[in-house]
Amino acid sequence: MDPVSLTLGIIPLLGGSMKMYKSAYERLRLFRHYSREVDRVRKQFTRQKQFFLNEVHLILYLVLEYDFLADEMLGDAEHDRWHSAKVESHMSRFLGAGNCSVLKDIVEDIVRAISESEKELECFDCLEKRRKEGERLKDAVKRLRDGVKIAFDKTKFDKWIEKLRNYNEDLKRLREQSLQLSGSTVINFRRHDRKRLPVSFKAFGATRTASRALHDALLDTLSRQDAAHFRHLIRLFLDSKTDEGVQLDLSILCLSQDFEESKVLSHPTVIQIHVRSHTLDWIDGRVFTAVLGSEQREESRRKRVKVRFEDDGSSSDKESAVDPVIAEAAGLKQTSLDLRNSRHICAELVSSDPGRLTNSSEKPFSGCIGHIDTCSHEKYRHSFFQCCEGVCRPGLCGQAVATGTVKRLDEILEHSYSDKLSVLNQLQLAFRIASAVLKFNSTPWMSEHWGLKNLSFFWRDQDLPTSLETLHIGVELTKKVQQKTGAVMEVDPSPDVSAALEEAEFTYGIRNITLYNLGVVLLSIARWAPVDPNDVVKVRSLASRVCPLGPRYQEVMQRALDCDFAYGKDLAKPRLQEAIYDGVLLELESMVSSLSLEEPAAA
Repeated sequence: MDPVSLTLGIIPLLGGSMKMYKSAYERLRLFRHYSREVDRVRKQFTRQKQFFLNEVHLILYLVLEYDFLADEMLGDAEHDRWHSAKVESHMSRFLGAGNCSVLKDIVEDIVRAISESEKELECFDCLEKRRKEGERLKDAVKRLRDGVKIAFDKTKFDKWIEKLRNYNEDLKRLREQSLQLSGSTVINFRRHDRKRLPVSFKAFGATRTASRALHDALLDTLSRQDAAHFRHLIRLFLDSKTDEGVQLDLSILCLSQDFEESKVLSHPTVIQIHVRSHTLDWIDGRVFTAVLGSEQREESRRKRVKVRFEDDGSSSDKESAVDPVIAEAAGLKQTSLDLRNSRHICAELVSSDPGRLTNSSEKPFSGCIGHIDTCSHEKYRHSFFQCCEGVCRPGLCGQAVATGTVKRLDEILEHSYSDKLSVLNQLQLAFRIASAVLKFNSTPWMSEHWGLKNLSFFWRDQDLPTSLETLHIGVELTKKVQQKTGAVMEVDPSPDVSAALEEAEFTYGIRNITLYNLGVVLLSIARWAPVDPNDVVKVRSLASRVCPLGPRYQEVMQRALDCDFAYGKDLAKPRLQEAIYDGVLLELESMVSSLSLEEPAAA
């Protein structure tokens, strides 16, 4: 390890400066309502803060091997890599000792200037002390600004902002000169085939974290009060959405067990819902943005406009509307029920089930039924919505799914559907399952020993391609299961299967069981016949033969079977995840898009 990089500690210094910038910005944002001068200072400070973050982002792009890691670090000041000796080493190699020393001086000057400005903001502490109980600080500032005089010295802040502007210019000049001096060295240092990952790659990590938190939320809620007397089979659909949060679609089968008080649950009940999961930090930020935007529009109209959530045909009301989930978090609309306090969550969901309105002219309610907050991994709010047209994906809504026959994927593979399933359909199925592995591996939804038997779908109207859009994995939550392990997969592998796979790991060199099982599933889809994952010799023999879906597909399949991605075998490592995304998902997506396949050959 380069001793220079170890002594400088530039990376943690950059991370610390980001946190200080954020802290000072938050205080200016809160006190901007005191006067126009404070608001003007806040705007200038915000610009310098953003310029600094842009420079840090660009520097990280130069010294990190993967662009998505730079994105993650910039979005999380507590990221482990802000304390990584390896990143320090890369920084030293790229900049050199002299430039590292200059960079440290610049960042230390920035920290010093921010610290001085933040200390000056202590003059507003008196406003916080006079805030009434339950009163928002913003409201307190507006109430007290005419009666409390504060010695706010704008000239001092002008000087500090000018210093920050100069430091940002120095930072930019240092980065540009370092890049010019490095020349081809930078290209050699980074992977020659490196390409910036699409935004969609980040969605896999977000979905994995949110789905794990959702499982914990359901496990906790369904073990409370009356719910503990029921069996719950929860089906998680593989397709998900990640816009500003994570949306997961669920089907919950509630089975009564020796519990007679609840008439609504006296028969097996299937509940179709979707869940939107947001981090509580995200909600806090969106609440501020939404409320601020509303306030700015109010000022421009010079009259008060109430925020509304019902569509009454008024354009002005639509324009100032705030997302219900955000509004709920802001306290603007207190209709969302904390489902942890309900005696049985399914009773709440059934009472709002749009399926009850099938023969009614009444329009299904599409608002939030309730929410569950979790803090086991990250702080999440899971908001529950009923499935109705226009809110969920059409293929997962309505009575078709609820009344459809559940079939396992291995059962369908035992029959020929050449007249109903095209090559494109097979590739789409492979892509959907490969995506699910990146989304749900290492979560309670997907066991390491998963396989075809754990994948099911709703068989509808003999339409196989449409039915496969309902592909899902399931867990069963019962009082007995919760006491022992928390959850099991819908079809749990037998001890013999687990033992055989463990033996195969050592005997046959299987490097990663999860990816090996993905390879077996891809092989089964290509041949349209179930393949036993325990017979490793047969699996490799079949995989080496001519592939019905072409050589590109065969290469992807073998890569998964052998965990051949050149970045180890631990799925928790970001490099391996990125390699799987690049070498499996993007390849399958490309084949789906272009259908650049050779003519299918006979197996």
